[in-house]
Amino acid sequence: MNDLAGIVAPVFALILLGAAAQHWRLVDAGGLRGLNDVTFYAGIPALLFSAVAEADTLHGLDLAAAYFAGCLVVFALAVAFAAGLLGLGLAQAAATGLNAAYGNTVMLGIPIVSAAFGAQGLAVLMPIIMLHSVLLLPLASLLIEAGGHGAANPLRTLRRTLPGVVRNPVILSILLAIAWRLLGLSVPVPLHRLLALVGGAAPPLALFCLGASLPGFAVRGALREAGFATVLKLLLLPALVWGLARLFGFGALPTAVAVLTAGMPTGANAFLLARRTDTGAGASAGTVVVSTALSMLTLSALLAWLRSPVSPF
Repeated sequence: MNDLAGIVAPVFALILLGAAAQHWRLVDAGGLRGLNDVTFYAGIPALLFSAVAEADTLHGLDLAAAYFAGCLVVFALAVAFAAGLLGLGLAQAAATGLNAAYGNTVMLGIPIVSAAFGAQGLAVLMPIIMLHSVLLLPLASLLIEAGGHGAANPLRTLRRTLPGVVRNPVILSILLAIAWRLLGLSVPVPLHRLLALVGGAAPPLALFCLGASLPGFAVRGALREAGFATVLKLLLLPALVWGLARLFGFGALPTAVAVLTAGMPTGANAFLLARRTDTGAGASAGTVVVSTALSMLTLSALLAWLRSPVSPF
């Protein structure tokens, strides 16, 4: 139990510190943007490159494909229920689907997986992060465009969405590290130490920035959609990913990392897409905040189960 508290408590303490710093205006908008940029463009890429380039074994896309299959099921269920039961149009239903399926695999997933499972866990996480963004964001964008503009050109939407995803420094660092491994190159000691210094700052900075960047929202106006998407994200998706991992016979570590990653709260990119397309931004912001707050409990329970002697793998 003390070991579990040592993983979870510092993670959410840093998120709360970031939120407090933003609330009391200890960090202005420019300072927060600078911290975010350092984390996103330097710290996290360094951490990921080191994790992939120096990993003993590198897991393939099979686990990521099983993970994405679970995301796709949850996405489809969320869209269907949002349209059928909540009476939302296709565009807003697609935004709800993204809220329910798109997790915070970078800013929260990386620190927690790293703390719980170390460098081996991060190596398992890399393909999930890559496939997660490359597939879910364009899919949601296509449906939002179709729902909002009827005759929107799918190819034009893809051309507008995919380049930004592929140029993402997180994805680029993973691809570069994979290429480095395929070439059979070792990481020189000076580069290893540089990556360790820069990458070591990424998890605490990411958590602080996450807390300071949580969007505000009107609870009453978005509670229905936010609660619906949060239940799917924090409860149904981990259960589905666990079932798929068991079905396809993945080992203990890949299964644990995939299930823990599936239990992450909704990622801020879902909110950013909703705001950019002016589609359900309030509900998306609400889902990010509600799911992040509740994940303090659900992730603690999930970690306790994954690390317990009665865990089924």
